Amino acid sequence: MKDYEFKRFPVICILVMVFTSAVQASVVVDPAGKVKVMGDFRLRAEYDERTRADGVEQSRNRLRYRARLGVHYQVNDRWSAQIRMATNITSINSPHVTFGDDPDIGFDQAWLNYQNANMNIAAGKQPLNYWNSSEMVWDKDFNPDAISYAHQLGSFKLNAAHVILQENSWSGTDNKIEMLQVVYGSNAHTVALGYFNVNDGSAAENIATFSGQYKSTGWRTVVEVSLSDADVENLAYALQFRKQLNTEMAVRVYYYYVEAQSIPGDGRYGQDDFPDQNGAGLSNFEGWRIQYDQKIDKDVAMDIRLYSMSAIDDAFSALAGPGSPFFSDQDRIRLQMNINLKF
Repeated sequence: MKDYEFKRFPVICILVMVFTSAVQASVVVDPAGKVKVMGDFRLRAEYDERTRADGVEQSRNRLRYRARLGVHYQVNDRWSAQIRMATNITSINSPHVTFGDDPDIGFDQAWLNYQNANMNIAAGKQPLNYWNSSEMVWDKDFNPDAISYAHQLGSFKLNAAHVILQENSWSGTDNKIEMLQVVYGSNAHTVALGYFNVNDGSAAENIATFSGQYKSTGWRTVVEVSLSDADVENLAYALQFRKQLNTEMAVRVYYYYVEAQSIPGDGRYGQDDFPDQNGAGLSNFEGWRIQYDQKIDKDVAMDIRLYSMSAIDDAFSALAGPGSPFFSDQDRIRLQMNINLKF
């Protein structure tokens, strides 16, 4: 790949660093403590370079932002509700907006929750109650319309959800996902076995998942695996290593290998931290993510990330296009810097 100069990236980084000194947050809560206001803001600078499938080399850099603001109302010990607004609401797994684009603000969460002892039931537009660490299978930014159930029994937890992707009304069966997961957790270990039944037209209808995490002093190691019933390209896995250097600094290393038909929706509902070509999720790629985390102030943090990736199967690369999650570039590199504020 051609050696591009990062012409504007240093300037962007300086602007981002200056911005952190000006951002502040405040929260007003009712005296009874039933209403909680929460939100977050991210300012992002990123540089991309790629070699397309046809051999053409390109590069770009851009500034982006993400903003989310929500209200949680605790009616009593059993009932609660939450609403949240976010930018770029049209995208299911990326609320980030490029400078100069329409912010496209709307509701990304609106749900009602009932909790009784060890049982929890929620309905509405909500985070999926699926435990994973790398977001390989499910992006935490995707809040589907769902009915979910969770039950805690000692060290074990049962998660289940019925997700409506598209209500087809009189036209036939809804596009939907059924999810079931059993999670075992202790101080040092977390192990989860999951199952997805997907009805959205993608090749993989039944997907089995495994997640395992081990934590020791300052260290975290995670492995995640997904195996589908597709005839070909049906395996995905992610490895993750984290090291807390001190109270303010940490490093992470990830490796992803995601075949084209290995995860729900062929990748439409998974992470988009690696460059997402068509705004439709991502699969058919392998790559590395290296990240440095730095705490700047109370509730303000910075991270610097490097992504390096390439396509796995040229046959699926040839199928890529608008609305397709299949990665098709020969290779791609992204350098990214984020300033994150939350309250």
